[in-house]
Amino acid sequence: MKRLELSRSLYDLVKEFPEVKEIMAGLGFADIGKPGMLQTAGRYMTIPKGARLKKIPMTEITAAFEAAGFELIE
Repeated sequence: MKRLELSRSLYDLVKEFPEVKEIMAGLGFADIGKPGMLQTAGRYMTIPKGARLKKIPMTEITAAFEAAGFELIE
């Protein structure tokens, strides 16, 4: 199981695990696929911050990542 630290930026997580980008896009974070978005906002955005911004429950995000073989760590 791959471990994702929720305190890390999306930029760092996608750099380490490219599949994070597709999982996030599938959850409704369509902006993650826009050119340059990951390099700018992604450098300070974390999964919990993005969830609050998009009003997506963390339980839904956790379930999607666990289904993909990830463990989310606070």
